[in-house]
Amino acid sequence: MSQPTVSNVQPIDPILTNLLVGYSQRDDRFIAGRMFPAVPVDKDSGTYFIFSKKYFFTDEMKVRAPGTEFARSGFSTETSTYATIQYALAHAIADEVRANSQVPMSLDEAAVRWLAQKSLLRKEIAWAADFMKASVWGTDNTTATDWDDYASSDPVNDVLTARRTISNNTGMDGNTMALGYIVHQALVNHPDIIDRVKYVQAATLATVENALAAAFGVSNYLVGKATYNSANEGQTASLAAIIDDDCLVTYTSGSPSLFDASAGYTFVWNPGGGVGQISRWRDGANDADLLKHKEQWDQKAVATDCGYFFSDIV
Repeated sequence: MSQPTVSNVQPIDPILTNLLVGYSQRDDRFIAGRMFPAVPVDKDSGTYFIFSKKYFFTDEMKVRAPGTEFARSGFSTETSTYATIQYALAHAIADEVRANSQVPMSLDEAAVRWLAQKSLLRKEIAWAADFMKASVWGTDNTTATDWDDYASSDPVNDVLTARRTISNNTGMDGNTMALGYIVHQALVNHPDIIDRVKYVQAATLATVENALAAAFGVSNYLVGKATYNSANEGQTASLAAIIDDDCLVTYTSGSPSLFDASAGYTFVWNPGGGVGQISRWRDGANDADLLKHKEQWDQKAVATDCGYFFSDIV
């Protein structure tokens, strides 16, 4: 990874001190952390218990006469495992670069922002690659009419079907939608969605966007807007959306706890960095300050029956 040189931070022309062009995606463009809530763990890998679902959905109560023996039954458990992985990155600020810098921002602040972006990108890219795809969740729907086919599609009914399927399979209603920006664009322009809004308030873009969660009956409507550059260093940037033309409906727990299910969790090990830790280290051998970032986690689908996936829905 290239580092800033003196010429990068000390141009010849006069410097504007009230303007600095920078590209930094806001945190709310990333959704992985909200789809899979963080669960702190004591060890970097381990085992967790699962109460076998089938034993909680059978009707086993029996008629009992006074003084007779009670019918007996029970339940069992299963186990699964997690294994966190550490990701790390550092940025060096040489003493000469710091001394000559005319950039109207602390180089340390810029480095912290840069490292924070790298952290968000790593989690989002990993989550999308592993979970925003078919053959992961309890149900894959690859045949629904594309939601940008305004004459034939029925996105509200499709999502209600997804929520009902999750409900039938788990006893919990789907409460969360995760979708790409291009899917969101199709939905805010869908005549059925606009019709549901316009009888209550003016169907402006803002009111339609705000009404989408209510229209689908979910409490979390999450649009993945983050983009990334897939080109190698030194090549022309090749930017693309991390989450594209798919939609995932899930039951996601608002607060992970005992005896609770959720589509997925992020197991985080704080000694390895947790969801992200930045520290500063003096690199005396190279006369530089080093800002180091590390994080250690495992994003895992822990209840796949709590998910319903629409593939290529636009």
